[in-house]
Amino acid sequence: MKYTPELLDTILKQEFETNNVDFKRGFNWHTFKDYHKTKFAKHLAAMSNTPNGGLLIFGVSDSKEVVGVSEEDIRSFDRTPVDHYIAGYIDPAPQYHVMTAVCQGVNLLIIEVAEFSEIPCICKHEYEGVLRAGGVYIRHNASSMLVQRASQMRVLIDLAVKKKKAELLTSIEEILDHTPDDDWGL
Repeated sequence: MKYTPELLDTILKQEFETNNVDFKRGFNWHTFKDYHKTKFAKHLAAMSNTPNGGLLIFGVSDSKEVVGVSEEDIRSFDRTPVDHYIAGYIDPAPQYHVMTAVCQGVNLLIIEVAEFSEIPCICKHEYEGVLRAGGVYIRHNASSMLVQRASQMRVLIDLAVKKKKAELLTSIEEILDHTPDDDWGL
């Protein structure tokens, strides 16, 4: 999913969150307790394990009220400590981009989470009440949750297999298109 201002307008006009869009009221990494930081890691992993990834939009309540985030909240998002924290719980770490947007006169912090590139994100350490070691999180019914059914795991495995298949086909095409150097003049 690629963020655009038009997409933001469309998202806000919808009447509900989706598997690819989650609204959060506030964000401040410096004032977040570990519980909230770990929930953030869980949401990133779940979005990454969801086909097409998704958007976490901070500054919008669950009731779709645009409340915004402060400049201080935005400045609190420093990739180094955030990424370090996430990597302590999720492997591989989800890939994401951070951007801001102005909507209805207030700032929003938007996290655009990419679908995993090779293998799904897996929780490597427990955080009681939030993450389970070895757990795989997905978005289902607009919530970030642990995979609970075989059908959910099959969708994730199928997505990973398709990615590996495409990677293998690309490698084979490169090998077939490669003309070997004939330094020996044979």
